[in-house]
Amino acid sequence: MRRLTTAKAVVDHLGGLSKVAVLTDTNINTAKNWPGRAGAFPASTYVVMSRALRRRRATADPRLWGMRGLE
Repeated sequence: MRRLTTAKAVVDHLGGLSKVAVLTDTNINTAKNWPGRAGAFPASTYVVMSRALRRRRATADPRLWGMRGLE
């Protein structure tokens, strides 16, 4: 399983910002701001994005969603 460590790697692995926006039911303009944020992604998107990554044989550091204690 591939371990992703950056927001850009997560977005790329999931097919780009437009696909991430659809996946998370978010406006594309909002999703464009996520890779530049300190925590990267909103915590509310953790479950749906993690599941999508697992389906694509990847995982990502929970800290990208501001999660602590899940590392």
